[in-house]
Amino acid sequence: MSAPDLLQDLNDAQAAAVLHGDGPLLVLAGAGSGKTRVIVHRIAHLVTERRVMPWHVLAVTFTNKAAGEMRERLEALLGPQARELWLSTFHAFGARFLRREAHRAGLPPDFAIYDDDDQLRLVKSELAAAGMGDDDRMGPRAVLTRIDRWKSAGHLPGGVKVGDYDVEGQAALEIYRRYEKQLARAGAVDFGDLLLRPLELLESDPDLLRYWSGRFRYLLVDEFQDTSAIQLELVKLLAGAARNVCVVGDDDQAIYRWRGADVSNILDFDRTFPGTRVVKLEQNYRSTSRILEAAHAVIAKAARRREKKLWTAQEGGAPLRLLVAQDEHEEGEKVARAAAGLRAEGVRLDEIAVLYRTNAQSRPLEAAMRSARLPYVIVRGQSFYERAEVKDAAAYLRLALNPRSDLDLARVINRPARGIGEKTVERLRAYAAVKELPLIEALGDRDAISELKPAARKALAAFHDLVLGLNRDIGGLDAGVAVQEVLTRSEMIEKFRAEGSDEGVERVENLLELVAAAREFDEAHAGEPPPRDPEEQLPSPVARFLEQLALLGDADAPTPEGRVALMTLHAAKGLEFDAVFMAGMEDGTLPYERPWSDDGPAEVAAAQDEERRLCYVGMTRAKKLLTLSLARRRMGFGENGPSFRATEPSRFLGDLPPELFGLPARAPAAAPRPSGPVIRRHPGALPGEPVIELDEADGFQESRPPPRAAPPLRRPAAPRGEPEIDYSYDQSQASGGGAPFPRGARVVHPSLGEGVVKSCDGAGAEAKVTVAFFGAGEKRVLARFLRPG
Repeated sequence: MSAPDLLQDLNDAQAAAVLHGDGPLLVLAGAGSGKTRVIVHRIAHLVTERRVMPWHVLAVTFTNKAAGEMRERLEALLGPQARELWLSTFHAFGARFLRREAHRAGLPPDFAIYDDDDQLRLVKSELAAAGMGDDDRMGPRAVLTRIDRWKSAGHLPGGVKVGDYDVEGQAALEIYRRYEKQLARAGAVDFGDLLLRPLELLESDPDLLRYWSGRFRYLLVDEFQDTSAIQLELVKLLAGAARNVCVVGDDDQAIYRWRGADVSNILDFDRTFPGTRVVKLEQNYRSTSRILEAAHAVIAKAARRREKKLWTAQEGGAPLRLLVAQDEHEEGEKVARAAAGLRAEGVRLDEIAVLYRTNAQSRPLEAAMRSARLPYVIVRGQSFYERAEVKDAAAYLRLALNPRSDLDLARVINRPARGIGEKTVERLRAYAAVKELPLIEALGDRDAISELKPAARKALAAFHDLVLGLNRDIGGLDAGVAVQEVLTRSEMIEKFRAEGSDEGVERVENLLELVAAAREFDEAHAGEPPPRDPEEQLPSPVARFLEQLALLGDADAPTPEGRVALMTLHAAKGLEFDAVFMAGMEDGTLPYERPWSDDGPAEVAAAQDEERRLCYVGMTRAKKLLTLSLARRRMGFGENGPSFRATEPSRFLGDLPPELFGLPARAPAAAPRPSGPVIRRHPGALPGEPVIELDEADGFQESRPPPRAAPPLRRPAAPRGEPEIDYSYDQSQASGGGAPFPRGARVVHPSLGEGVVKSCDGAGAEAKVTVAFFGAGEKRVLARFLRPG
């Protein structure tokens, strides 16, 4: 393939990045600017034009989905050579590195990888064995969080420093020591080890560093804004003296600070690698200009960022919409109603997404979707492989490779039930602890455990034979055959079928789906020619399949077709939809605030910047239509239990120019910097309750509204069939004599239900309404607690 073919359809900035020669390169790739195309075409250019052997190219990204998409594109450009590239996630690279250097790391070649659930179970087991408490501060999750942080900082137990008076820290460190001992016995690693162990080996062995720093002639790192300190150190070591490293990312989309990502890695890249060439990708191929202007208005106020501004050839586009609701339940109803309107206009449901800041916001949105009969899906992770029966099957497979894994053995010793009770397991554990044996060897000594009853010994003997038989027979089989053999010998499917319950049937279906997944894995790798890289050694199919299961992450879950996608802003990273709703646009929700936090000013400023970036990420998921929604009050939990709290509109709304909503632009004589719809208290609003109102001083309107009966602000008339979107933040102020509800209007009260208005006294916040409720009879209530029915 010739260079002109590779440059076809690339813009000038993209072509410059693809054709860059040697030395460090930073590609600042804004949202929707075609960064994947740049990475793929640069790799293809290196292989076809610069004659670099594919196995001398290392490309890393952050999700298996992204890596798979890159590989598919590269196969279209390079053919079979694409399979010989080192292209994976950071953690998958670490696993491959450790398999190559297993003897140096003190690991078996087919070592197991413990996922989050495995790690939590191991910590819980060690807490129990150490006789430590299980409260909120010293529970398994709190201890595992400390362990993860220590590993992310590059510290094994011997390198951890804990204060003499930090009792919980000392206890957590002791569990960390025991945890590492159990990992070593099981021949296993956790996610943190997949980065820490390679770094430790490279830093401690000059010969190994010399080899690996020359192993890859070119490094490419996608989503570089999401890298941690330990990942940056790995990149620096692997780049070596040649420094042929190309990183692609967008500091405006750095939203994983809470997971250890450091935005300084991309902001300071040219200081880390002096002489860096910087290429900016600012042409956006996804969103309309209105959406990009909105996103830029928010992100431009971040305290620290690299200057860039996205632009698009798609001028104009639909105005932004704003939905304002009385509470989160009405917010859900308005979002669902607007989504149904889009469906009526021909928008596919799987091209609609509802994004929110926290998982807790999904409940009223889900309820509204169900009421509107709109199919939806909560996008929150790879749930299939987290199901108990699937993890049980994976534990059997890992035992087949390494019977010394106590964690896996303890998980399945009585799954399915085979008459081995908890007391029997406790006696087995106690014997193993005293003799300092793995559980599989304690099983072999079962006759020496006097407390065991004959029936228990018989059940343990059968299980012992099962594990040893799996270890003897299936380690070298194809993954599909191995899974089938495990399910047959363990009798998992047989036992679930015998239950005769719906749950048992579902579990059987899940296990058969696992068999299908393993067979698909085998088919994908069938007929692969031996690697041309003379140093490449492939692990067994079972080990490779287990590695694939362990490394699947939240972002790798498929999104079902024909359903509205509900997800957090974090989960939306990397996705795109025709229409996006962003719910909860209130201060305290977005930006999210932690009132209990005692962080200093610098930490607060950094957190606020990340909230801006989250808002930017959400906005730039939208291709054609962006709708923002907020609630005037939201249920919260205080010292006295659940109660409504008044909310303020998000400060990010105030950053948006009014013309983006289809409102009149600021008069020419006004100050040069535009501001969004002014957020101020209306004379008729509740105390502390702001409304979005046109501001006379800024030239938005010709005359003042009546003092206590301001008409709601609406966008220009919607096309036929499009839901009318109300921009008023005080929707109880209907025009017509100041009365909030006319006689005969149907209304809804949060506790009294539906009813019909009989009369109304007063106006504004203190108006009182007499309502004939269908279930509670005639009541006199404050108008502010009612909404139209």
